[in-house]
Amino acid sequence: MSYYLIGIGGTGARCLESFVHLCGAGLLKDSQPVKIIYVDADVSCGNLQRTQKAADLYNKAQKIGFGNIGIFKNVLDTFDPWTPVPENCANLDDVFQRTSLVNKKDYKALGLLYESLFTEQERKTPLDKGFRGHPAIGAAVMSHAMEENHTEQWQKIEQQINTDKDAKVFLFASVFGGTGAAGFPTIAKILKNYLKTDAEGQCIAKIGGALVLPYFQFPPAPTDEEKEMQAKVSDFMLNTKSALDYYNKSEILGNIFNSIYLVGDNDLTQMKEFSLGANTQKNDSHFIEIYAALAAFDFFNKNNFEKVETPMIARGDDTEATTDKIMWEDIPNVCVDGNVKDKLSAFIRFLYAYKNCILVNLEKCAHDESEKRNVAWYKDLVEKAGKIDVYHDREVMDSFKALGDYTDAFFEWWKQIIQSNDKRQIELLNKMIWESSIWEQSRLDIYQVVLPVKERKDKLTYQAFFKGLCTYTRKLKTTNDSGSEILMNAAYELCNSSK
Repeated sequence: MSYYLIGIGGTGARCLESFVHLCGAGLLKDSQPVKIIYVDADVSCGNLQRTQKAADLYNKAQKIGFGNIGIFKNVLDTFDPWTPVPENCANLDDVFQRTSLVNKKDYKALGLLYESLFTEQERKTPLDKGFRGHPAIGAAVMSHAMEENHTEQWQKIEQQINTDKDAKVFLFASVFGGTGAAGFPTIAKILKNYLKTDAEGQCIAKIGGALVLPYFQFPPAPTDEEKEMQAKVSDFMLNTKSALDYYNKSEILGNIFNSIYLVGDNDLTQMKEFSLGANTQKNDSHFIEIYAALAAFDFFNKNNFEKVETPMIARGDDTEATTDKIMWEDIPNVCVDGNVKDKLSAFIRFLYAYKNCILVNLEKCAHDESEKRNVAWYKDLVEKAGKIDVYHDREVMDSFKALGDYTDAFFEWWKQIIQSNDKRQIELLNKMIWESSIWEQSRLDIYQVVLPVKERKDKLTYQAFFKGLCTYTRKLKTTNDSGSEILMNAAYELCNSSK
């Protein structure tokens, strides 16, 4: 069995990014692979590229080996981004061959209908930057691409789902834009048409999805771009109502989806800059995308799909002290074993300790072999037990550095979530992590990273962490781990015990 994630449009890509970072903490109930499909007419979208980078860094970091401690246990298998816009088609007129429609007698009536449905601007605006908040364009192009030109890539995806026992498919999309609102029902319908069904005509694969309601806004377009077709904040609510009305009337919940999650925020976060698309569309990550990603974990971890569900999550009761705050108590527990807070907290502390303590010392030993005399745990955990020599084995040192690169992306993601939101106080991690211009130079001790900071006698300071690694040798007789796994196990156990 595998899990399939389809991120549609810019918001879908950002939800995928959150899933990638949460997946590292071991929130899935098993170690089955996760297969990621990107869908966007704008394949150069900055948010899509950032998500692709996060998944690539995750997979490189995973290769280091973590044994059975539960983190980085799922391989991410990513497909190339798929665009519904056919090759050599610059705009909607090219997609539907308007010239033929209006000039050929047999198609003239169809051509007139086409021109009555779309304005000249909609027909002639380039599609290289997506559908610009116009779901009608997106729906037309998506349907044409999926039905008239069923690509080899989708055939491969559908074949894999059909051969997977108990496969689960989950879609991320915004409901207020263009690509997501159009792609969510279109792709779901096509999947159902091509996936295997049981004796009662029900799709064997389970299909779920997160529809993201409006949660951000952006400033007006610059003067030189204001006349171009574009997504407009003023259309968000109208687009949302229209899309939800359509979804309801078409009964896609009962006919296609086993579960649909609606996620949004009534206070729209202000984005920094306006963008028509392409690589400049790189919105900061947002806590709503964490909720959407957790919806996917909840769906994947379920076993019972006998009835159609519309699960609901919400923040706890507001008091004067907690209003407009997001705390750990507001994060739904989607884990089968353990809970999200403990798993994420341990993972965060582990990565923080790894970057600021372990990797720093490994790089010293890799640069100067004599430095290992100053790192008391290096000989026992790395050289002796792990049979690794980072000074001579550059390949394994590259693996250690890859985990460091992933850690940078992970904390940058958190930084955006915590610092860029102007409507909510995100009290999950300590903001002081980023007081320095270079976050790994933070002066916080390991136990201070995750909120709330608890003062306790056995608090995990750098000194306590370093000492814990040095004394971990007493447990080596009972471990079956090898190579890098031994050091990773020791570090994670220390960070997981600091609750």
